[in-house]
Formats: sequence, C-alpha cells, structure tokens
Amino acid sequence: MRRHYRLMIPGPVEVDPEVLSHMSDPLMAHYGDEWVEIWNGVIANLKQVIGTTGDVLVVVGSGNTANDIVVNSLFNPGDRALALNNGLFGQRLVELCQAHGVETVEIEKPWGVPFTAEDIHRAVRENTGLKAALIVHGETSTGIANPIQELAQAARSHGLVVMADTIASLGGEPYRMDEWGIDMTVCASQKALEAPPGLGIVAVGERAWTLMGARRKPRGWMTDLQLLRKYAQEQANFHPHPGTMPVNAFVALRKSTQFILEEGLEYRWVRHNRIARVMRNGVRGMGLRVLAQEDAACVNLTVIMADGKFDPGDLQAYLKAQYGMHIARGIGPYFDKAVRVGHMGPNASMEAIVPFLVGMEQYLRKQGHDIPRGACLAGVE
Repeated sequence: MRRHYRLMIPGPVEVDPEVLSHMSDPLMAHYGDEWVEIWNGVIANLKQVIGTTGDVLVVVGSGNTANDIVVNSLFNPGDRALALNNGLFGQRLVELCQAHGVETVEIEKPWGVPFTAEDIHRAVRENTGLKAALIVHGETSTGIANPIQELAQAARSHGLVVMADTIASLGGEPYRMDEWGIDMTVCASQKALEAPPGLGIVAVGERAWTLMGARRKPRGWMTDLQLLRKYAQEQANFHPHPGTMPVNAFVALRKSTQFILEEGLEYRWVRHNRIARVMRNGVRGMGLRVLAQEDAACVNLTVIMADGKFDPGDLQAYLKAQYGMHIARGIGPYFDKAVRVGHMGPNASMEAIVPFLVGMEQYLRKQGHDIPRGACLAGVE
C-alpha cells in the first residue's frame, strides 16, 4: 500500500518539502521576541499576497471558522446583509448569517453560473437597509470564480461593505483587495497558499472596522475580530494573538508565503491560468464536460461532470491505485455526478496535470469509450 498519494483534491494541497519540514520543528512559545519576528513576517507576506495595507489577522481553524468569526464580528442580530449563492459555499455563507441572526437577502444562481454586477444592483433596488455583501470568489463546489472586482464595485456603489471568501482562490487567481475596493478578505492556509491546514486568515479594511464599531455588544472572545485587533495592536511587541497558536503551522505558512512572493504574484497567476486551460481543454478533448462556464472557470480547480460516462468513485479509486493521485468526488448534489481536481500550488504544473489527464484517458478507454490516443493532451501547446 502506498504511504502517500499526490493530493489533487481542492485542498489541502501538496506542500513543498521545505514548508512541510517545519511541522516537525521543535515547539516554540507563541509569544516573545522570536515569535513576534515570525508573526510580523507572516503578516507582512500575507498583506502582499492579499494586496492590502490594512489589518491582517490569523486565527486558529479552517476557512469556515474564519467566515464564522467574520459574520459574528460584523453584524448585530437583525442587521440585513446580501449573500450571493451559486454553490455550496455561497449557501454556507447564507447559513452562517442566519445562524447569527442576520436578516439575509439571498441571491441564487445555478451551480456553475457566475454572478454579474446587475444581480447586485437589482437586489439593492428591491431590498432596503442592506449593510454588507458576502461573496465567494472561488467556489470549491463548482470550479467557478465569481468576478469579484466587478461585484465589489457594484456593491460599494450602494455603500455596502464587501466581504470576499477567497479560500479557494487566493494565491492562484488575480486578487487585489484594496485596489478593487474589497473591505474584508477571508482565506485559509491549506489551498493555494501552499501550507498545512489549521489557519484562517482575515484581512480587514477601515470601512469594515467602522461597521463593526457600531455593533451594540461584541459576542465571544476569540471569535471577535475587534478583540483580536486590540491584542495585535496593544501586545504587538510580545503576544500579538490572545490564544495559543499552532506554532509549527504558522512557521510553515511563513515559508510558503515567502516562496509565493519569490515566484512573483503576476508570474504565479499566469502559471495557474495556463495549467487550468490545459486541464479544461484536455477534459473536453476526451468528450467530457466542465461544470463551470468557460468565462468564469477558476484557475485553481476543475469540476468534471460524469454525465453517465464514468463512475466518480470508481475513477477516484483507479487513479489512486494506478497513478498514485488522489482526486475528490463532487460535493453536495454532485457527489455521484462529478469529480473535482485541484491544480493549484505545486499541482499547477505539467508534471502534475499531464499524468492526471493521461490516467483519466486510460480509464475511459478501459471503460469502452472510443477516445483517440492523446486526446487528453488537446490543450498542451
């Protein structure tokens, strides 16, 4: 039995050995001079990746945890918010708002179909008193990237605070928080930031802090961004986070973000886009369908529809056994109807994507499909 499968799921992703090696470093204290130096380095790196000069806070937990903290921190019960839902994680934002007593105006679109600025304009015309718009940038369930710059501009034109969930997009998709008028960015360590899981990331601009400052009574302690900011400011020289951090994961994130900046964001965005096109063209070359509309396909992952041509679970097992790679099945209503393939970070490479495409072509041929040999490489230049 293999001890390791190449992770080609939508996250966590493959991690560079030098990044991963920090998980076995001797433990260190999460306060003091040495820790503050590490903390400041990570925050500085994240600000560059996110494209902000505002506050960046790191929390313990997944991206879902970070989203939960944001909704808890941003709203009073009874506040009205706009949530865009065209996939499982858009639906989760709706559920988080409802769980925190936020009156939620939900815009829905079919899975795989992106939102437009007009969707936001229409929702605001039809609903008064909205304070914020919550938008998923990269939707893990469908493989689309909503046009966050366009949507943020539309929301801000109506005075709404804009929160972007970039958990599945940041690090591969182009993203400039401040330049695009985004007030809050949520991410996590384990996807295109190329670090082990366990850390949520929240970037906050001044308009969002102003909205939070109007809250009647903060709820929680570790789940209140205003308190986390207070510690980051008042204990900046000794203990910038009020709780115990997973120190090794944090040091690993320092190394991974260092690698990202050394590569260069522009180059990195081009690399991810090129590999994503090779993937989608190869899939179509085999006569298969991609769920996301082409003009909105995310560069970090692809959702491939079975459409009766393959069994998702059987394909997953075949690729693990024969090619040593682990892809994901569909999620939600597409569990038995699709597979999801992550191609971000180290997997945004020909070294990773070509074996997957060849393996899938070989599987389909074994299932009796008449596919010309090499059709999977239709996108290779």
